Amino acid sequence: MLYLRLMKPQLRQYAASLRPDRVDEIPFLIFFSFLTTFILARLIVNFFPDLFLQIGGVHIHHFAYGIIILTLVGALELIIRPHGRVRNLVAIVFGIGMGLAYDEFGMWLKLENNYFSELNYDAVIVIALILLNVIYFEGFRKKMGIKFFPKNN
Repeated sequence: MLYLRLMKPQLRQYAASLRPDRVDEIPFLIFFSFLTTFILARLIVNFFPDLFLQIGGVHIHHFAYGIIILTLVGALELIIRPHGRVRNLVAIVFGIGMGLAYDEFGMWLKLENNYFSELNYDAVIVIALILLNVIYFEGFRKKMGIKFFPKNN
């Protein structure tokens, strides 16, 4: 598990304890990177509000980076269909894209420049709960007929 090797030992041990034994790794990697990216994005927006890319007087919001990442990862998954460690890395990058995009969900839904919209938090909570159900409740996927996270092929 690549993401564990990149962490400090104490954080690595804690993260490993969160992962259930009988779960597919892909949904967990998506969840972990999604939530981590959301938290980091919130911290950066709060503590460094002037840290952003501006091109030709246009403020490029980080949800745009998230959408670009999601597009590239989706195309990669559809065209190449990676396996093994590459597939795990794709799952992590997908979670990062989701975290960046949904951190500003209220902004792209309402087209208002409001970093602190409640819609941002609502969207992240709903996505996190869905992912947690997929990760920790095996019957959730089977009962609902959801095929968002098929078994590794």
